[in-house]
Amino acid sequence: MAAVDALEEELVDESLTCSVCKDIYDDPRVLPCLHTFCAKCLEQRRTEDSQLTCPTCQHLWTLKSEDPVSNLPSNFYINKLLNFRALHNSEDAHCQMCESGAKVESICGDCKLLLCGNCFTAHSNSPALKDHYIITLHDLKNPSTRAKYTGAEYCTKHNDVRVTFYCQPCAKLVCRECTITEHKQSRKHNPREVSEVAQKYKDDLQTLVQKTVDAADAQKNASKTIRKELTSITINCQVEKTMIREHFVQLKAKLEKAERDVMDKLEEMEITQREPLVKEKESFEGTLRSTEDGLKFCTDILGRNNDVEILTLGQQLEDRLKVLAANQVKREPLKNHLTFQHSTDIKCELVLTCKPLVITDPPVECLPTSVVFRPQKGQVQGTPQVTVTSPGGQCVTLDTTKISEGAFEAVWRPQTTGKHVLGVATESDTSGGGGKWKWGRAPGKGGCSPLIVDVSSNNPVLTFGQKGSQQGQFDRPLDVAVRGDRLYVADTFNKRVQVFDLSGKFCFSFLTASNPESLVVQTDGTILVHCGEEVITFSPSGELLKKLDIGEQCTAISGLAVQRDGGVVVADFGQNIFLFVESDGTLVKQVGGQGLLKAQPFSSVSFVCVDNESNIIVSDTVQNCVQVFDVGLNFLNKFGEHGRQPYNMWSPTGVSADSRGNIVLANIGDKSDVGGVEHGKKLQVFRPDGTWVATISSDKDKLNKPHGVAVTEDGHVFVVDYADHCVRKYRYM
Repeated sequence: MAAVDALEEELVDESLTCSVCKDIYDDPRVLPCLHTFCAKCLEQRRTEDSQLTCPTCQHLWTLKSEDPVSNLPSNFYINKLLNFRALHNSEDAHCQMCESGAKVESICGDCKLLLCGNCFTAHSNSPALKDHYIITLHDLKNPSTRAKYTGAEYCTKHNDVRVTFYCQPCAKLVCRECTITEHKQSRKHNPREVSEVAQKYKDDLQTLVQKTVDAADAQKNASKTIRKELTSITINCQVEKTMIREHFVQLKAKLEKAERDVMDKLEEMEITQREPLVKEKESFEGTLRSTEDGLKFCTDILGRNNDVEILTLGQQLEDRLKVLAANQVKREPLKNHLTFQHSTDIKCELVLTCKPLVITDPPVECLPTSVVFRPQKGQVQGTPQVTVTSPGGQCVTLDTTKISEGAFEAVWRPQTTGKHVLGVATESDTSGGGGKWKWGRAPGKGGCSPLIVDVSSNNPVLTFGQKGSQQGQFDRPLDVAVRGDRLYVADTFNKRVQVFDLSGKFCFSFLTASNPESLVVQTDGTILVHCGEEVITFSPSGELLKKLDIGEQCTAISGLAVQRDGGVVVADFGQNIFLFVESDGTLVKQVGGQGLLKAQPFSSVSFVCVDNESNIIVSDTVQNCVQVFDVGLNFLNKFGEHGRQPYNMWSPTGVSADSRGNIVLANIGDKSDVGGVEHGKKLQVFRPDGTWVATISSDKDKLNKPHGVAVTEDGHVFVVDYADHCVRKYRYM
């Protein structure tokens, strides 16, 4: 009965309703844009030249001239649901083939007739109807037989045999018997197993889905930028309105007419500025809706993993995704703003001027910010440089890159919070004929006005967890790992691993028998947990698999790392050795022993990770450094030293590397809070060569005892804080 209840939830009338006729689908057909409608609804909207506009996305399609609507593919999934719905709702119905009033026991998927027991037998025994497929009420209620009608199709020539082959030259699904008769291997026929052919479609579609996701993200960002620019226009105009009012109040009554004239002109210019942006915003949002609809349809099909359905719609999906993925976002940001120019005369003017310095997004400590400089004609000579003066008075110069005619861009990564002053230095000719750097000026127009911006703290974008043993609570967690859309936390003193999604929503947990100290997740989803001197493997769902047979080789396991091929690196710095283990737990080799890495000895290593080049990266808590080795344990690089500067290390622990090679490091820091963030209690970002990039700190929800870290591909890092019994998530790129 549980299976029947689940089916009832799936067969909601709303999901089976055509958006045009508002009735249950009748012969549902899929348009090239992947939207589904009744065949009769499409036929009514088709023009004489076989053109049809999609009722949802308004895209105009030219269909094949010969039976255009009937040539559209049927919606495989909805047709199945309609058959189930008809049979499931037939308990009080009577046979539609005879007039006996007998109870319905089955439905013919081809004739769409509800049948009693006698008519079912007659229908099945009729030679003319032998190819029709029939679903019985018994099949619907029996999970093992219901799968026959939801997961597989049957051969049109041999209706009791499943189609398991696909003849590529014929583009037709066939059964095994057909491969011996009509579709025997030859120059004209090449039958291959359905799963083999479908896999290629699935791989290609998955790649196109990712490209389309990237296009959708770019469209979302463009729409978001336009909304910000619209807000900027409104705020800018409100400020100018205030200036206009203040000026005309001083001139009192005789200036009232001039004030009204200028205000009217301002509103006209505001409308002139807003109209193209509003249209551009609507265009991007319309494209985004179409992209998201196509993505949802494709991801639903891929999620159902139905090979027949993928082969039926595969080419259409591929064509549509290529079109959607090609919708790249190309646009210029807002260049101009309104300026009110006043004088003691009644005559005043509104002019459209270029903002010399613009910051695209509010600056945040340690995160990259784009600074755009658009000088007015004659204002600068040579290549300008952007200067930044921090609250402490330190001044740095940023190199700029020419991004378009008359526009330059610099990337600024502020390292402190508070108000910063941004200016521009340019190379101008002096009266003496020489050249030097000075504030850019245009003759008679003064210099480039500095821009004062307030840099905010890089506070966590997400914090969850507290001390306890309930789900979502922790007791001194020590490590964290990310694989796909899942976050794995070693809940150490609760003797378990908890699994969440990347927004912190609890998924499930499983026990580890003893305290888990570190963990990694292999490419196939297998979870490896380090407990004491044992490494235990668990299935992706948390079922215990086995213990790795490495106990005799290890004395003091310090950490685990997973390689790109799924192999595992086990670090034992009690003996200065590394164990290389295959994904199935087989020990491949042991490297090191007495004298290993003698030139670069370890004092105490807390964590280890592997980057995309298979280099092994380890953190040394006592020596306050990070060391990098290749896969053969040849020393490559060492960086870091103890100190109070943001780029110095203070008892480093967790370490993780992203796909771009950036290294994110956790520091436990000083035992006291004296001196603030500079004394440790921080996250640091380094380039692959060890160059310091940024230090992540926060004014609110400060780190207490950061330990294990794990990065995500969208530029965020998770860190466990074993003193606060929580997990925090920061943006670092």
